[in-house]
Amino acid sequence: MSATSENRTDTPAQPRTVPFVVGAYPMLPPDDEDRSGAAALYAALGDLGWVDGIELPFREALDAPEPWLAEQLAGRFDQCVITAIPGTMGRAGADPVFGLASPDDGGRAQALAYTRSLLEAVDRLHEAAGERLVTRVELHSAPHHQATPEAFHASLSELSEDFASRGLGMIVEHCDAEGGVGPSEKAFLTLAQEIDACRDTAALITVNWGRSVIETHDPSTPENHVRELVEAGLLGGVMISGAGPEETQWAWAWADAHLPLAEHEPTSWLTRERVAATMRAADGAQVYEGLKINTPARASLEDKLAWERHTFEERISRAPEILVRLRSHTVWERMSVKGKLMPPFSYWVAK
Repeated sequence: MSATSENRTDTPAQPRTVPFVVGAYPMLPPDDEDRSGAAALYAALGDLGWVDGIELPFREALDAPEPWLAEQLAGRFDQCVITAIPGTMGRAGADPVFGLASPDDGGRAQALAYTRSLLEAVDRLHEAAGERLVTRVELHSAPHHQATPEAFHASLSELSEDFASRGLGMIVEHCDAEGGVGPSEKAFLTLAQEIDACRDTAALITVNWGRSVIETHDPSTPENHVRELVEAGLLGGVMISGAGPEETQWAWAWADAHLPLAEHEPTSWLTRERVAATMRAADGAQVYEGLKINTPARASLEDKLAWERHTFEERISRAPEILVRLRSHTVWERMSVKGKLMPPFSYWVAK
């Protein structure tokens, strides 16, 4: 029996407008050498019927062998997204001229080769699965402090055929820009520069809520970035992920640590109201949406999810679709661990 048929559920298909993607890797348990924790998480997400894809990290390779990943994903998810940020940051840290937006020809050539190696990994994943799993790849305007829109435009143009021949969407994920209030995490191109670089290419631009806030320390920035991209006709995705001004169990102040809602991490600037404002700004123009949030690293699965639930049904009528869906559908409501019914995934984001 194929992985596809094994994983396929009998849940009736639900009508959807915008694919919903979960960046699950911050939630994976530590020391998961046999990948049983990852397998359980992917299975639980797949059982829902409303999670369309997983955001998968690419470093020097995908975070698990392609045959294993294919077995977990096939029949469950057909809108997966690959993010190049882990490998981009690793290489840019080791080589300050590495990046698709590098003014250094050698550094840009290395980034092009790296991106093509990512695309080849997608090919192998699809071959192992026997079906299409990945629809988009998120690229980034590295290097730190010295990126140029001209070099980035050249790279996106050169990669266009690589993406088009595979039917993959080319996505630029905006990160905190050079010239932000600091301390910077990425110091890549500004959103205006990325918009200029993407014109006359097939690329769209995704806003990650936390990464836009890190740039300005202003919680209205993600909403403003989304509006700017809608006006430019270049909005790709909207990913909900938090950030904040104080050290947490995950990282230092203003780190790109995927903080959860303020209800669960008081230092996080991510609130329901700010999520709602950002999604209203998108006004349905996004081609995908989703979330990526951290959980306590050493907690058991029960403890990670046993956050006291809040109720806010009186406010749900004013929430955008992303919150309604997260409130009314749960990852964990059909998954028990050690005989205990798990709290719903919705309360990470929508309560």
